[in-house]
Amino acid sequence: MGEKADLEKKAIEALERYRDAYARAEALEQEEAAARQEVYKRLNRLEIAKSKGVAARVKPEVSAADQEAVSRLGEIRTALSEATATLDSAFRALVALDEQLGYIPGVNAAKPDGSDVGSIGESGELP
Repeated sequence: MGEKADLEKKAIEALERYRDAYARAEALEQEEAAARQEVYKRLNRLEIAKSKGVAARVKPEVSAADQEAVSRLGEIRTALSEATATLDSAFRALVALDEQLGYIPGVNAAKPDGSDVGSIGESGELP
């Protein structure tokens, strides 16, 4: 029984790591979308200025802000890549423990008809 309890404890910890990694990746995806939108907006402004022949007169602070937006997008994408790797690792650990135990403690099994997908049980946990 001690080995099973140890595996259950590891599974619960793995599930917490997975949830944390998922939340981090999701937050970074939202940041990345906002940063990408900012870069596109700035590129669009530059294209408009270029078509009007005023691109050569772009203020240095505007150019610096454009470079900062691109740099920030790169940083977020790097962090998102790392967060995705962490999420993948946490998922693989969770799957391995699920295979050993045959279940994940604290997570209800899904109903075969899929009627519980997206629902939250009385405990506040997803099924």
